[in-house]
Amino acid sequence: MPSTLTSAFLLSVSSAATYIAYQHYSLSRKVTCTTTPYVQNSSVVLPNPLSTNASAYIIIHELASKHVLKAELSTPVTTNQEFETVLIRFVRHTMSSFSRYPPAYILYFLTKSPYDRQTFNAEYLQSLDFKSGDRVCGVYVVSSRSNNRVTLSLDAPESYKGPNAEGMIVVEVEDRGEEVVFSNHTVMWRKKGTGERGPLESAVGRWVHGFMVRALVEGGVGAVTSGHRGVKEE
Repeated sequence: MPSTLTSAFLLSVSSAATYIAYQHYSLSRKVTCTTTPYVQNSSVVLPNPLSTNASAYIIIHELASKHVLKAELSTPVTTNQEFETVLIRFVRHTMSSFSRYPPAYILYFLTKSPYDRQTFNAEYLQSLDFKSGDRVCGVYVVSSRSNNRVTLSLDAPESYKGPNAEGMIVVEVEDRGEEVVFSNHTVMWRKKGTGERGPLESAVGRWVHGFMVRALVEGGVGAVTSGHRGVKEE
């Protein structure tokens, strides 16, 4: 019996690992993801003092993106307002999906205020237009927004009892002629010699985070194209 149980356990672990590896391979063919120890895109603006003293900081930038033909979008995009509509739908979907991922559960547990915890609710997230000051999934606050870009800065509330980190997420929808590019920038930083290593500073952390972000981008694109799936739009 012990041998049978051991074999069954090993088989289940092997099957799970094979499934995850396949999903990662499949997503990597659909969504590009690159992580570097520097900012990859000049459009991503770091706050002071990073922009003036970057050498004093460890800066990690992960960029996940997907190109989509405009003809595949479920609504036309020819005006700024139409791009804004697509952006909001995309961010609503990705953040609602993120709220059901294990990292969000941990953030939820470490956030003690019921008021702050409600920012993880799908209904709340689906109601947001992601305007400056909106709190998202507990620890993020919208610090800027335009017709094609939302910046979410790490700004944990007082009720958050976990480790602090510095960083931001920039989500953008770019017009590239016949295509639209959906991009998710994750930028994290800490002053050299201080703080704890972030998830993007280790090979395992980059792999796991990249897997998660690829899935979020792919799902978000599916929500705004004819291949709609996942969280229901209001």
